[in-house]
Amino acid sequence: MVAVARGAKSSYRVYHHETRNRFDRALVILLMLLATYLVYDKNTCPPCDAASRRNSVESHSLLLNHVRQQEEEEEEPEGDVQEDESLPSYPSGTIVQKKHQKKSQSSSSSSSSHGSGGGYHSSSSKNKKSVGSKQSSNGKSSQGASKSSSGQSQSTKSDGSSSSSAVSTSSRQQSKFIKQGSKWKNKYDVVHIVTTRYMQLQPDLMDLGKARNDLMRVFALPGFVQQTTQEYIWIIFTDPNLAPELLNEVVDMIQPYPNILLLGMNNGMNNFKAPDWMKHIQHVFSGDMDLLQDYRQAAKHRVLLETRLDADDSIFVEMMDAVQKQAADTLGIRATAANYDPTQLEKEYRILCTEHHLEWGYFNPWDKSSVKGHLFGIHKPEWCVSAGLTHVFQVGTVKDDLPTTSHHKMNENIPQCGTTKTEILQARNCIERINAKNYKYIMMRSRTPTSAGMLGVIPKKEVIESDTWKHKQDLTWETVIPRNFGIQPQSIYDLRERLKGNMENILKDALKGQCTKAEFTCKDETKRDLNNLLQAVKDNS
Repeated sequence: MVAVARGAKSSYRVYHHETRNRFDRALVILLMLLATYLVYDKNTCPPCDAASRRNSVESHSLLLNHVRQQEEEEEEPEGDVQEDESLPSYPSGTIVQKKHQKKSQSSSSSSSSHGSGGGYHSSSSKNKKSVGSKQSSNGKSSQGASKSSSGQSQSTKSDGSSSSSAVSTSSRQQSKFIKQGSKWKNKYDVVHIVTTRYMQLQPDLMDLGKARNDLMRVFALPGFVQQTTQEYIWIIFTDPNLAPELLNEVVDMIQPYPNILLLGMNNGMNNFKAPDWMKHIQHVFSGDMDLLQDYRQAAKHRVLLETRLDADDSIFVEMMDAVQKQAADTLGIRATAANYDPTQLEKEYRILCTEHHLEWGYFNPWDKSSVKGHLFGIHKPEWCVSAGLTHVFQVGTVKDDLPTTSHHKMNENIPQCGTTKTEILQARNCIERINAKNYKYIMMRSRTPTSAGMLGVIPKKEVIESDTWKHKQDLTWETVIPRNFGIQPQSIYDLRERLKGNMENILKDALKGQCTKAEFTCKDETKRDLNNLLQAVKDNS
């Protein structure tokens, strides 16, 4: 018994000693890490900062080496073709019908009257409904309460790649310059806004406005609410004096989504980073204003993406994730390496735009009795269309640093980023094509008489003479439209019938809306087309 007791006591001493040593070592390591953090966070440790930058650059180099090994497998870019005749080949079972799921209720309410520094007013008596935070139709939570945007860092693999992006950010970097409790979150550590102009300076054109509301509901909204990420905000600029009937229709449409904002604002929209940007807001009709202000604050210290979309166009359901990752893998890497310090970064921008897009036309040149309109694919390898056009700005870079923001002049003033992945990653101040993954057609533009410019509304010669697209209509309707854009084809057919039933009044309003102050379009050709269409409608009524 005595021997057993002595053995037990000896074992306890060994265990206690080893435990105490492990505890002491852990405590020392913890104190060292804490001291390093405090010193480094106060920017008094240049060697630490340099080491951090070297590690980021080394990760970038590893990524480039990894890419070079894959370049031989890359296909050659297609030639310059106007008409795009080929459809993507989908693997069996990948074409699914996306359905809107029932939106779940949430207790979150609008904070549109909060914040400071702006000249805006909360929603007037025209609309006093609160904005709830609900889930989008794909079941993913909206930006205001997104769980997927926790700001956790993405781990970098040993080959320099990462599970979701080439950018690897620590929690300390993620929070740098960003206030605690900020509603801005993004797994790629970028800020992404989408802007749309709607009925500005045309507040009382009721028939035209209702038609545009219908187009927004059918074409634009499904792509937004079914995005694979909700880490963005969509800002819709409208006339501050928009007719209550039109206003209420739009608010009812977007109110479940706090990351979609409807702002009464006719000027000052174009420079999101401008200190006085908020002062141009006259009314906040829908959306989370705290979220908007947190995005503006984050945009001062992060790579900023600004995507342009008309209210009657559609984006593919992985658009946001695709462009955010492309920005993170290029400008984002350099921003992280410089610790988001604009004095350590060159002025840099990147233009992301589509190479392939679809057009839906109200008129069918091959079948006058069609209730569907027509679909036509276009390939523009050297030119950027406005639908989905995305400007990416480095930290410290603003729009004035770009040679042009006009989409039809970009190919003349801004070079292409390259054809290989290595060239694209290393290039600066250039045009890059949006990664279409296996979708191919990632934008769809609607061509109806509601368009301000009437471009493409009346089918052109290349559309009329395209035998290929004439015989591809059913296949495209059944596959591309629901899969790429989350739109049920029947909703477009029904929309066309509604437009047809009120076309005369829509055209009259469209004529009234031409040449309004500060509008982009005021062309004799546009007015002539509208008058010709109006006369044709009257003759066939």
